[in-house]
Amino acid sequence: MTLEERRGLRLLTLCALYVSQGIPWGFVAITLVAWLAGKGMSAADVAQVTVLSGLPWTFKWLWGPFIDRFGFPAMGRRRPWILVAQGMMALTLLALIAIPDLTSSVQLLAWMVFAHNVFNSLQDVAVDALAVDLLPEDERGKANGLMYGSKYLGGAIGGAGMATVMASFGLRSALVLQVSVLALIFLLPLLLRERPGERLLPWTQGQASPQASAMRADSVTSVFLNLLRAMSLRSSLLTAALALCLSASAGLLGVVGVVFIVQQLGWSDTEYAQLTGGWGLACGLIGSIAGGFIADRLGHRRTIAAGCIGLALVWTIFAFGEGLWGDRRFVTAILLADSLLASTMLVGFFALAMGVSWPKVAATQFTAYMALGNLSAVWGGWLAGKLDGLLSVPSLYALCAVFQLAVAGLLIGIDTGEVRRQLGSAEAPQ
Repeated sequence: MTLEERRGLRLLTLCALYVSQGIPWGFVAITLVAWLAGKGMSAADVAQVTVLSGLPWTFKWLWGPFIDRFGFPAMGRRRPWILVAQGMMALTLLALIAIPDLTSSVQLLAWMVFAHNVFNSLQDVAVDALAVDLLPEDERGKANGLMYGSKYLGGAIGGAGMATVMASFGLRSALVLQVSVLALIFLLPLLLRERPGERLLPWTQGQASPQASAMRADSVTSVFLNLLRAMSLRSSLLTAALALCLSASAGLLGVVGVVFIVQQLGWSDTEYAQLTGGWGLACGLIGSIAGGFIADRLGHRRTIAAGCIGLALVWTIFAFGEGLWGDRRFVTAILLADSLLASTMLVGFFALAMGVSWPKVAATQFTAYMALGNLSAVWGGWLAGKLDGLLSVPSLYALCAVFQLAVAGLLIGIDTGEVRRQLGSAEAPQ
């Protein structure tokens, strides 16, 4: 009963761990943000929470070299890191319950959310590294779609699910329920070994597997040097630029849109959270799973380009559809299409980033791309606070549409085979 030997258990564990990442993400990005907007918080206050919640994901690539270098191999190359991170995720959510009034100090709330996401990002890096180690090549595309789809499922639980719980039982009940779900998922990595012969717990019998010993880097310095070699190539640099820009518009409109819809169009915070955290994340789930299969058939670059063009079209329609803003069916269609296209685009990018990553430092390089992608959403959210009141909502949507089309142009110069042709394809990190 090991993750290496059992395909079903491997995919179940990876997907469940992504669900546990998605629950707090959906709660903060949808339910908590809408709740703050409903309490009359300004766009600047809401942006402070969203920016600090996303900030740890911008430097999560720093976890990669340490996870590659250090650990407790007798329990597996990645599993000990996952257990520590998952446990701290639950504890930091519990700490939010100790705050008497979350609206009295938005800054304290924002930093508590920041602390939680530090461990959430650590868990994400360790899980991605586990996937790189254990997934055979013919599983990676579909597994990426299923894993990202699982994050949307977790987001739906944290979004619409927690919004419903909050409406009936209050904020603290929603937090307790989230902690309970995280603790349940914690049992999977706790009770399943990575490879045969490893220890289940620190005090049980077992030893490091030959594979884990062979792949372990000799030093953090060697990991960074190999990362610099891989990132010096044109396709690697363009992929980094793509990551840095891909979700900036979505991050900006995520803040502007929720404040505008709740405060100007008259939606309640619960209505918004239930739609975007329910049907919206369901569309994201469909887009992510379908995106994995589409990317394998049409190509990663074409999938990303189609998502960018689709998002630009949706935002343009909303920008010039002011007369339809009062029709909730129109606004609902815009929000659902946004979620569907964004998830398809991102799954295509994940597959592209895996292809561009050099196998010697695949976990570290892939994590670097993911961190830049999260920085993209963060600087977009930061920009929303700066532009609040300076530009009209239609102007911001139109501007984001133009920018998204420009981002798609970066795909022209990316050659996914360049890194392996230039540097080789040895699997073990050196």
